[in-house]
Amino acid sequence: MLKLQKGVFSQFVIASIVFFALSLSAHAQEEFANQDFSVSITAVNNSIFLDGQALFDLTITNLKNFQDTFRISVPDIEWSVQSDPLYHYFSGVDVRGFGSQTVRLLLKPTVAFPPGLRAVNLDVTSVNGKESQQLSTFVNIRSNYQLIQEYLAAVSRLVEIPSQIDPRNEFEIKVNLINRNPKNISELRVVLTSVSSSLIREEIVTNLQPLESKEVSTKVKLDPLTSPTKDTLRVVIFVGNKPLEPTIFEKFEVISYSDFKPVKSDRRGSFFRWVNETTYVNDGNVKTTKVVETETSFLKSLFTKSDPKAFTISKGGKRYEAWELSLRPQETTTVRVVESYRSIFYLLLIALISLLAYRFFQSPVQLVKEASAISYKEGGVSELKVILRVRNRSSQPYIKLTVMDRVPMIAEVEHDAMGTLKPTTVFNDGRGSVVKWELESLDKHEERILAYKIRSKLSILGQFTLPRGSLRFYTEKNVKFIAKSNTVTIKP
Repeated sequence: MLKLQKGVFSQFVIASIVFFALSLSAHAQEEFANQDFSVSITAVNNSIFLDGQALFDLTITNLKNFQDTFRISVPDIEWSVQSDPLYHYFSGVDVRGFGSQTVRLLLKPTVAFPPGLRAVNLDVTSVNGKESQQLSTFVNIRSNYQLIQEYLAAVSRLVEIPSQIDPRNEFEIKVNLINRNPKNISELRVVLTSVSSSLIREEIVTNLQPLESKEVSTKVKLDPLTSPTKDTLRVVIFVGNKPLEPTIFEKFEVISYSDFKPVKSDRRGSFFRWVNETTYVNDGNVKTTKVVETETSFLKSLFTKSDPKAFTISKGGKRYEAWELSLRPQETTTVRVVESYRSIFYLLLIALISLLAYRFFQSPVQLVKEASAISYKEGGVSELKVILRVRNRSSQPYIKLTVMDRVPMIAEVEHDAMGTLKPTTVFNDGRGSVVKWELESLDKHEERILAYKIRSKLSILGQFTLPRGSLRFYTEKNVKFIAKSNTVTIKP
């Protein structure tokens, strides 16, 4: 039962296919019956050089029962068309009813086509029936030179060159060759040149045995300073002295690089001053800007100067001096850093000299004056106690010491209130009272205290100043010295 069903189904499919084929045939016959004529073209010679002529036979079949004239035209202006005989193209082709006529067409290019296959369009028009048909054919434009494919077998990649080239490194160009002919090629030259520059100028000379395959190569070393560029490698293959077509082109690029580095470092200095000089170079083929830095501290930066001038950055909790350097290829620059602590030395030296000068010019016997209020009246000071300290700061004794202290006009000395060492005399010189002591000697590092009291004639309400006291003394060799005390300001 299953086999019966399969047989019926197969017969149904076959019947359907036959019916469909008959339908297509009937449709085609109907279209053919509606046409006034038909055309066909046969190539006699469709492979020519650029200056040659292609030959085609154009056959026109008249499908009507009356004679008709058919005109031939080529809409493409790149082609020049003639016929053989010539009048067929200019006057038209006469074809009797239900007859055929074959016309020889000569096609010649009018423009410089590159080698390769070119399409040519033809129009054939019925004069009586006003019907037009178009058809196309192809012409192979051959090069005037011999073709590579006539000598070499096709390979996946005839020429190999790195797409990106580092000018610092040597690179290799490879050429894959396969002799497709059973004849010996005794001399085959491969000429390699760059199109836009003179970067590559190489030639490889070899030979090929019948059906031999080989890989030939050449190594190229560019100038390391070659600027970044995009270029194309032109490859021309010569057999003997004849170049083969087509010329092969392979693109490549010389990449940019930069190697910014120090090439020289020098440190010299003396006497609390050091000079660091570091020379940097851009060992690359493009202009480069880079920030160089060195660790420092705030205190150190106060005593550091540089050329060019540095700026300060902080990284990871540390302080750095930095310079932004911009260099062209192979250009150098020097960063000069001067670290000088001489200013500190000079300050310390000046301080030491000042101290020594002070000690040298300071009186070896010092007179210090002190005063304090001991009595007040009506809101002001009325009584003062004055103390004079005579101190020998040196390691030698002095003799004949005279101490004199002046009392302002607004006060007077209390004679009954003198200290332990009483003054030699108290007198008035017209500008006020003068208290005077005479001391025979003062041993080394000895100190004497002189004291007296004064009473103001009126209560002193504001602040006032007691004048300096004076001291005259002599060395044992009778060298005279004079010293002054300090002034004392009294504030109520």
